[in-house]
Formats: sequence, structure tokens, C-alpha cells
Amino acid sequence: MEFFTLLQQLLWISLLCSGDFYVSGQECWKPLIDPPSLVVKYGDPASATCRTRYNATMIRWEASAGATQRYNTQQLAWSVDRVTDWTLGVGTGVPCTVYNYTNHDNETLHKYTMTNDYGEDSECQTYLPIVIYKIPRTVTLRLVNHTGRVLVGQQYSLQCEVQSVAPVNNLTVIWFRGDDELEQSSFTQFTIEGDPSQDVTVNTILSITASREDHRASYSCAAHLDMNTAEPIPVIRSKSIRLISDKPRVLNSTGNMSFSVGDKLELSCVADANPSPSFQWKHNGVELPGNNNDTLLIDSVTVNDKGVYECIIRNEHGAVSAKMDVKVEMKGVVVVSALAVILAVGILIWRRPSNRDDPY
Repeated sequence: MEFFTLLQQLLWISLLCSGDFYVSGQECWKPLIDPPSLVVKYGDPASATCRTRYNATMIRWEASAGATQRYNTQQLAWSVDRVTDWTLGVGTGVPCTVYNYTNHDNETLHKYTMTNDYGEDSECQTYLPIVIYKIPRTVTLRLVNHTGRVLVGQQYSLQCEVQSVAPVNNLTVIWFRGDDELEQSSFTQFTIEGDPSQDVTVNTILSITASREDHRASYSCAAHLDMNTAEPIPVIRSKSIRLISDKPRVLNSTGNMSFSVGDKLELSCVADANPSPSFQWKHNGVELPGNNNDTLLIDSVTVNDKGVYECIIRNEHGAVSAKMDVKVEMKGVVVVSALAVILAVGILIWRRPSNRDDPY
């Protein structure tokens, strides 16, 4: 028995002295990463540095892009020129591992490095969380499952589509009527096309009831990514659409007017329509070329400018018109002079018969 006990002790000593057997003689020096996390725009560069308190046998960055390692060092940088690998942002992040051994040689360590055959106490690890974001490529708003005219009092659905955006959990869709915010849609209200760990296409719906006020209102939606970035991420907004499609209606017009010769004439007619209307002016039934907006101007009127003016407003759904009767009078001083001449002529005519009756 004593022989076998002595033999076991010798075998144990020989194992301890073997160059291929490693036992960690250090405490776990958990590495520090600077910065401790990254928020990176898709396609931008990224970098971080992994540090430990003392020189380590080896430090290794294990990443799908930019993987690197170095022996006998206290720090090691990781960097990529363009972040385009979405797996960098999956899970707990990119690991930095520090290996410490008291009995090794580089050749044997290299062998173990290649096979990843380390003991449980041989390595310490810290993760670098990475969030990759992507600004939407486009934001589009449209009316769902409807063609033709929109009727007041009926309910309709607006669909906002946000293409190629990430991360979807940080996305908010904001709905606008004109410049007024109506409401917001978040992750639970989205229909998502694609892998949520990458850039996706998002659709969300807003239900509205068309009202008469929608004649002059427009709707739009905007995509907002709420991220912790040094510079604010731009909000991408869709083009505006007007729902009510209808023929023009006259909201206001100048009405009947009186002018004096030489005055400035200005007539207007204000209308609402969707699509936007065109304007045409007529004077006594004759078209006035070159007057194609809602205002008619004449710098100095003459008596020839009197009469009936008509503003014709039309779009693809129909036309309406507004008429204005314009009177042009001579100015007061001219009228007085004319009356004086007429009075003088009358006096002369009256006096001539009196002279014939006088015999002398």
C-alpha cells in the first residue's frame, strides 16, 4: 500500500511539472471597456478599447467583424471601418476576454488558443453592448382600400409605411393633421416585415372620420427614432395628402364695386378645392388673357373698364363662378366742370329769343 501511495504522489508531481498543463494562479481581472456601450449608425465606424489592471497573458476581442487578439498586453483596441454586420448588435454584445496563466510558453498557449481548451478559472470576460440604428429610407402615407371621392362623415384608414428602419423597438410614428399632432403609434401597433434584429419595414394604421374641415387640412406621418446619440436623429416625415376630393366652392369674393376714373381696381375671389383649382377672369363675357390667379388688378381704370366681371374657378371635379358688377364714374371735378359748361350754354340759348323781340 505504501508503494502505491508513493507512486500516486510521484504521478501527481509529474503532472504539475508538465508544460502542457495550466493552472490559473491569478484572480479574475475583469476587463474594463471604454466606452462601456456603443450606439452606432448603420455604415458608420465603431471602436472601443478593452483594458485590464495588469499585463495579461492574452486579450482577445471575439467579434464577427474586427476580431483581434494580442499576447502579454494590458489593453487592446477593437475597431471596424463600417458597421454593416447586424450580428454585432445581437445578444449581450461583443466579448472581450482576458487570459491569465502562471505556467505557460507561447507555443503551448497558441495551441490552447486555437482549440479554446482553457480551464474554467483561466479567463475573464466583459461584453460591449452595441445598438445599431438605421434612419428610415422613406416614409409614405396613403389611404387604405379606397378609391374615388372621400365623403364627409364616413370613416377611413390611413396607412403610414416606414421602410428600412432599425431598431424597431425605438421607433415611434407620429400622426399630423396640418401642423397639429394627432397621436403616436408605437411597437405594439406595428405590422413588421423582416427580421426585428435588422432593418425592417413597418406599417401602422390611423382611423379617421372625414369632416368638412378636411377640405383645407392635410395629413402626414413622421418616423422618430428615440436613441441615446450625441447628435439628434432627424425625424423623417411623409408628404402631406388631402383627403377630401371635391369641386371648388367660393369662400369669398369682392362683390359689386364703384370706382372713379384713374383709380386702382382690385377684384378677388377666394375658393377651396381639392385638387387645387385654376382661375379665369372674364369682362362682359370676354376672357381676359394672362389673368390666371384669384386676384384681378388694373392700375388705372377708365370708363371702358366698367361692366360685369366673372371669376371662374375649376378643377377636375367641376367649376363655379363669382360675378362682380363694376361701375366707373368720372371724378367730381370733371363732373362739376361739365355741368358748368352745360349751364352756360343753356343761358345763352335762353337769352337769344329775348333779343329778337326788342325793337331797338
